[in-house]
Amino acid sequence: MKKFSVLAAATVLLFAVTAYAQQPTWDKTQMEVWSLVEQSWVDDVAENGKWPAAYVHDNYSAWGDDTAAPRGKDSAISWSRFADENGNTLKYELAPEAIAVANDTAVVHYNVSMVTENHEGKRSSSVGRITEVLIRDGRGWKWLGGVSYEPKLNK
Repeated sequence: MKKFSVLAAATVLLFAVTAYAQQPTWDKTQMEVWSLVEQSWVDDVAENGKWPAAYVHDNYSAWGDDTAAPRGKDSAISWSRFADENGNTLKYELAPEAIAVANDTAVVHYNVSMVTENHEGKRSSSVGRITEVLIRDGRGWKWLGGVSYEPKLNK
């Protein structure tokens, strides 16, 4: 009986952990938005020139804990190119937290864990929290704004 109880408890724990680790249940629009967020990271890391130019709206405005003020589209493109020339993202993992969609506006909250290498070859790891606002026009979804920061985890 004791063996059965341990086995039953282990099974329940396994299903609980598995259920927790699965992606949230989203509708078609939320999945479309998340797929675009994932593709934007693929293009950013590939340094192929698509991020952010092909993704952001002309009225884009965003900032993070490493910017003095919000950046518009042209500034975001310029800083992205500078980052491409001066370092690389070696590995990253995205973890979605929530996606809210109302009509043609989406708000996406997610975390990123990544390892980067600077121009001197020094590697560092970081965790970031990101909130992005996307709007849908006749051609698809475009980033309108966002905020990103590195949380102080257990510091």
